[in-house]
Amino acid sequence: MKAATPAATTVLKHARALASVLLDHGDLLVKVESRMTELAGDRVLDPGAEMLHEHLGTGGKRLRARLALAACHALGGRSEYAVDWAAAVELLHNASLIHDDIQDGDRSRRDKPALWARHGIAQAINAGDLLLMLPFRALGGYPDALQSALVQILAEYAEGTARGQIHELALTASSDKGWGDYFSAVSGKTGTLFALPVRGAAELAGLEPDEANNVALTFSSIGVLYQLQDDLLDLFESKGRGSCGSDIYEGRLSAVVLTHLDLHPSDAVAVFEILNKPRDETKHHEVSQMIERFIEGGAAAQLLDRIHLMASGLLASKGTGVRSDIQAVARELVHRVLTPIDALEGGLS
Repeated sequence: MKAATPAATTVLKHARALASVLLDHGDLLVKVESRMTELAGDRVLDPGAEMLHEHLGTGGKRLRARLALAACHALGGRSEYAVDWAAAVELLHNASLIHDDIQDGDRSRRDKPALWARHGIAQAINAGDLLLMLPFRALGGYPDALQSALVQILAEYAEGTARGQIHELALTASSDKGWGDYFSAVSGKTGTLFALPVRGAAELAGLEPDEANNVALTFSSIGVLYQLQDDLLDLFESKGRGSCGSDIYEGRLSAVVLTHLDLHPSDAVAVFEILNKPRDETKHHEVSQMIERFIEGGAAAQLLDRIHLMASGLLASKGTGVRSDIQAVARELVHRVLTPIDALEGGLS
């Protein structure tokens, strides 16, 4: 993987200089939070509602809600329509997180106990299932034709997310899996939930289906970029999940692993031996040694270059038929995706 070109570096610096206003919409975000709280139910009378409030109360960036609001504004949709759509996509995302934590065995989420770690797996599954229903209730106030279209979009993209998660869990660490398998999985699992807020916003703004799908496609690619940086960040930060190296404990065939094996194919047996261990049998020192090997062996630096090249391509792309205002939202989103790994620049060799 070659290093980012000077032109690409210039584009990236321009992205980081953008004012962080396109995804803020703080006044509407307050309404989104209120709507999600309302839909979660009365925590005093309902133990299910209590678990949902507990999970939603751990915070998070609300990035998908912000993206829905920004996309609706950029495409000319009505702000009062944007709130319920933003709540719907954020609730869907959070439902997927509850189930992810169970499947991955992560006991922490946003530096708080994961729902399953506090209430048990069975109740956490119930809470996640409950939360999966609420996005559809959030759409109840739209005119019939618009509601029908949004329900179909939500169901289609939720299906894509679930299929992507299934694909990822089927990616056992072995030599017969590669980058094609990885990108298929993350395009579904992560890319879909970046495209969904924009696809619904395009519907709210009255775009024709072909144009709406074209607009959403760019954001799916940004979702893949997000997953690449998240895989890299796992070597250096706990990401609110308890410790660095969570992907190694989980046995994930991450972008870091694939990059390392491209560079050092002779390490495959040793790497797969660790990744295929049950999580509770994986030792801290084994994970630390693997992280060190990934960094010193050049995988971290090469993956960072890949991320920069992909980001520069997204930033330079005009997107055929894509409106300039939504292009600005895409550029700002790329900037936000890159922010967590900014500190790594110059520190990897």
